[in-house]
Amino acid sequence: MELPTVTAHGRSDVGRVRSGNEDALLIGRTVFAVADGMGGHRGGEVASATALEPLAALDGRRFDDADTALAALTDAVVRANAAVSERSHAEPDLEGMGTTLTAVLVDGRDAHLVHVGDSRAYLARGGTFVQLTDDHTLVQTLLDQGRITADQVASHPHRSVITRAVGVGDDVEIDGMRLTLRDGDRLLLCSDGLSGVVDDEQIARTVAEHDPDAAVGLLVDAANAAGGPDNVTVVLLTVDGGADPDATAALPKVVRIRTDDAASETHDWATRYSDLGGASRTAVAGVGGSVPRRGRERLLGGTFDRIVLRLLVGVLTVAVVGGAATLGVRVLLDRAYLVGVADEEIVIYRGFDVQVGPVDLKRVEERTGVLLDDVPAAVRPSLEAGRPAADLGDARRIVANLPRSDTDAG
Repeated sequence: MELPTVTAHGRSDVGRVRSGNEDALLIGRTVFAVADGMGGHRGGEVASATALEPLAALDGRRFDDADTALAALTDAVVRANAAVSERSHAEPDLEGMGTTLTAVLVDGRDAHLVHVGDSRAYLARGGTFVQLTDDHTLVQTLLDQGRITADQVASHPHRSVITRAVGVGDDVEIDGMRLTLRDGDRLLLCSDGLSGVVDDEQIARTVAEHDPDAAVGLLVDAANAAGGPDNVTVVLLTVDGGADPDATAALPKVVRIRTDDAASETHDWATRYSDLGGASRTAVAGVGGSVPRRGRERLLGGTFDRIVLRLLVGVLTVAVVGGAATLGVRVLLDRAYLVGVADEEIVIYRGFDVQVGPVDLKRVEERTGVLLDDVPAAVRPSLEAGRPAADLGDARRIVANLPRSDTDAG
């Protein structure tokens, strides 16, 4: 079987509202990516550009097998996370910056995809057009939990709130997948400046009916025609050769890749993959036919992935409850832990001790087996109020160092 040839076309545009472009794109020979930066004009630009540097270093490399290729791509995202985070800590005017990141590495007949945030990847194959990535957003979480309907997603006031990003913490959680390329496949990467304002039916039709260069321009034009409220970035890959086209071919499997408690220098990410089974998805657009509502099966669960400790709870509450997202303010929820109490037991929570409408922004991460009655009475109020921790290890240290009562302190 001949190896496929992949060509790429891309464009990034400031849009109609923003004064600067915080998006970035990468078009190499074998590596392609879209990043949507956050953290203010300079911070967003720096975050997205910095995140792409480790990916660019992979361009043109060949790998012995598919696992090694996906591992290398994942490791590049880990390095991107470390680079953005380190620069954020080093430069006060960049504090709190982060970026989404969706990237593809083509190696032989395979395309490897990694994803963090709400920039998307779509696959056009045969007569179908499917969204490969899951949005790491508050509204997707609410949808997964059945708290809102699919019809409410597009107009929800908190649709810009994301739950995962590169560079906002010391670790990052990554979605990854691999697919065998087929002749005629088109892979679309885009920031939410496109997907947030142009519906999937129009995107699918544009990708299917126009040559790649024209399609990219038309997609950007469509986003601007819809108001251009955000920067818009589009990268479109076209596959020639390779396996025969087959619209019924199995779609890729998704793995969750966690970098917690691991040094970014390791290349052994293949051992950390957790295969979640076949990625059966409902086509979100049938090219040339009717378009059903998005009904994709969620593969990675419906809980928050990370909540960033550096965001003040008050700011988060004002932004979410006050509807700041409706003004284009993006609140980044990434990672936080606290030690608290549940059912008279001291537990480690993941998240913030905040209730936003029906959504509790914390959940029990670990039960410690230590009862509230096991610690002195003077310590209990601070635990009942919730004691913040820098990370999971810090939370465990807090619990380990709690004084114990020799006798009943009640």
